[in-house]
Amino acid sequence: MAQQEGKIPLSKKGKREISPFIGHELLYDYLSGILDDERKSAVEDHVKFSRDAQLDLNKIQNGETYAKQLADTIVSQPIIEQINTPSTYLTVLMQKSNFDRWPQGLKWGLEALVVVAVIVTLLTVAPWQKVLQIGMSGNTKEVVLAEVAKTEKVAQVEDKPQFVDEEPKTEKPLQTPKPLPTVDVKATAAAVVTKPSATPAATVAAKVAAATPAKKEAEEESDSEGATSGGFLYRGEIAVTNLSVVGPKITEKVKELGGRKAGGVELGWQKSPTSTYYHFTLPEAKYQDLTAFLGTYGKVHVNKEKHPRVMPDGIIRLIITVDEDKK
Repeated sequence: MAQQEGKIPLSKKGKREISPFIGHELLYDYLSGILDDERKSAVEDHVKFSRDAQLDLNKIQNGETYAKQLADTIVSQPIIEQINTPSTYLTVLMQKSNFDRWPQGLKWGLEALVVVAVIVTLLTVAPWQKVLQIGMSGNTKEVVLAEVAKTEKVAQVEDKPQFVDEEPKTEKPLQTPKPLPTVDVKATAAAVVTKPSATPAATVAAKVAAATPAKKEAEEESDSEGATSGGFLYRGEIAVTNLSVVGPKITEKVKELGGRKAGGVELGWQKSPTSTYYHFTLPEAKYQDLTAFLGTYGKVHVNKEKHPRVMPDGIIRLIITVDEDKK
């Protein structure tokens, strides 16, 4: 108050001059009406001679008018609920892709593609056979008078093994030949001299007897050819330590390699307390794996023998005896 009563003039003409920067900063206060008379007149003089100040003042006035109009805007309740609703992945995708701005033809094409995909999926997945059965069963009119339960006796078929179990071959001891009986040459000659002339029946019998050895020789030759053109059997043996522990491991390995029992007994049949018996078929490609596995427990002796039974291609038959090592 003391300064207002004894105020000091700021210029020679008694007018309060302000710089352009201060004038621009006081424009909003000027429009708000909070400046004193001297600052107000100074700002008016600045605006009167400054084009930039006039433009800024016009912008401030337009902003205030727009703000007043926004204050009068009433937002509807659905829009408020939409704003409060959290956005889903689909809505975010639609916004990011600007789906609303796409051409109308492109929108229709995309919608048609989605509809076709849904129809194809439905036609592929739906159990139409059951649907048709349900529809046909609903239209038929049948009356059940009585129900009779028939019990059929199923003949039990014995599970015969495909192969017969064989024992290991043992060499037979040599037998001394028996001496042939001696024949009296004189008596034979006398019998020949006194023998009457042969009848036709006796001649036919002699021919048959002569043909019999030739027939036997032909059969033996055919049997030998059949054995030559037949299959093979792998027969082996191995001695292991602690048979009670190693035996089950060998059984599991044979099954793992695709082995199947070929005889009437199970794999690893206990022939005696110190011996087990394996009669099985195996893929030929797994033979080396089996011998390598058995070799970890002892020395394996396997012989490939000819056998009249021919196995399918890629399948071999083995008979292996596992004994307790006697060392």
